[in-house]
Amino acid sequence: MVANYDKIYTVTSVHYIIPIKLDLTKLNYSHWKTLFTTHCNGFEVRKFLDGSSTSEEQATPEWIKADVVVSTWIFSTISEPLLECVLNTEPKAAHETWVFLEKIFQDNKLSQTMELNAELRDLAIDSFSIEEYFRKIV
Repeated sequence: MVANYDKIYTVTSVHYIIPIKLDLTKLNYSHWKTLFTTHCNGFEVRKFLDGSSTSEEQATPEWIKADVVVSTWIFSTISEPLLECVLNTEPKAAHETWVFLEKIFQDNKLSQTMELNAELRDLAIDSFSIEEYFRKIV
């Protein structure tokens, strides 16, 4: 059975669906990943991220074109410094890019956690309104 990826070609701008740019300085990986995977699930192309496509699928022209689209979605939703890092690795498929980004953010998780804990300890509740305070700690 040949997969039909026609729906992905209807996306004119992924920025409406994924309105944030993945950025190392903003610590927004989990939000970006949730939005991105939800988008890919909706278009039935999650396998391009998780690497579950078979080698037979990957050899078809339809898969190759769809993979380029998914790769472009990734490229257009990450910050310029991250894009430079990704492009320097010369990824052959969206899955390679996905895994590369995941490793960057998973490797930084411990140091980011420690940094956030320090910031949280330094927050003085009386410096903010309740709403601002909760926005900062979430």
